[in-house]
Amino acid sequence: MFVVSSTVVGLHRHGQRMNGYFRFYELARASEMTGVPLYFFSPRDVHLRKRQVLGTYYNHARMRWERKRFPLPDILYDRCASTSPRAKTIRRRFTQWGIIPLNAQHHFDKWDVYMKLLNDAQIWPYLPRTILYRRPEDLLAFLLRYQQVYVKAVDKSRSRKVLRLAVLPDGGYEYSFFHKAVVVGTRARFHDVYKIIRALFKSERKVIIQKAIPLIRLSDHTVDFRAEVQRNGQGQLDIVGICARIGQARSPITIHADALPFEQFWQLKGLTPLQIRRLRADVQQFLLTIYRAIESNYGPFGELGIDFGIDEDENIWFIECNAKSAKVSLYKAYDEDTVRRAFINPLEYARYLYHNRQAAVP
Repeated sequence: MFVVSSTVVGLHRHGQRMNGYFRFYELARASEMTGVPLYFFSPRDVHLRKRQVLGTYYNHARMRWERKRFPLPDILYDRCASTSPRAKTIRRRFTQWGIIPLNAQHHFDKWDVYMKLLNDAQIWPYLPRTILYRRPEDLLAFLLRYQQVYVKAVDKSRSRKVLRLAVLPDGGYEYSFFHKAVVVGTRARFHDVYKIIRALFKSERKVIIQKAIPLIRLSDHTVDFRAEVQRNGQGQLDIVGICARIGQARSPITIHADALPFEQFWQLKGLTPLQIRRLRADVQQFLLTIYRAIESNYGPFGELGIDFGIDEDENIWFIECNAKSAKVSLYKAYDEDTVRRAFINPLEYARYLYHNRQAAVP
């Protein structure tokens, strides 16, 4: 049995720069600890006619990375971001050949998720009002009704292509988005701000408009939350960590944010231990409800990164779910044992799927 991954990221932890390949090392260590064979590959490493893969693996005896040819995997842990024709072909062939994906979907369409969850009476109270953008008049009417909205590309992850737009008290409009740094500006006329939006989203196939969630703040910093929810070696759900992500000042998103464990953040906000326990219980129920609803609509998942907000009245709001969580906030906020569990769980769940193949069938 082989579990496969392909991704690269760089980050800081405790003030020190981490190697950009940290997830490869963490998964390799988890492979040794669990005894689950593991190799990594990209789409160009797959030989479809021979049904082989030129894989990279860590040789623990020699303590070095090596490459060799492997048979096709039994379980696919798809962390490849590519949507190239070759990547699409490989995913389609793997499905045809019965290779089990750790996650039923390798990415999500935000509009599709919203429409599916809207049909669930348990979940719709957590959903901020959202519409599909069709023409400028839609955006202006929605903005005038709610005074502050988000414009989002449906396919982008890691908070790319997200713009916040607000009506100013004395007239005009303020916009903000993140492009290498926080960009904030104002325009007197809607036509002028719309030109900026059109330029930012011109290459997107589909865009949604969402009522802004009145997220809780820490000083001038917006705060949202990322929960790492996984299935363990028994196929049971495990909420590994809930991170408070504290964004940059005036940023519409919390990318490149500082992160704190859930309890520590609420201690800073002045909640008592009892209040924190009650809020965490509500959040845990929300997370399990979302996870199961996603599975009921798309099929089984080994892990999801679930983003959500909490407002000043402690109402919980669903933002989005991620099939390829980078686990960066978990790294920043939690101890090594918790982080290690986040890499062990997918491999042990892969072994569970291998021995219980019916569990992988939607």
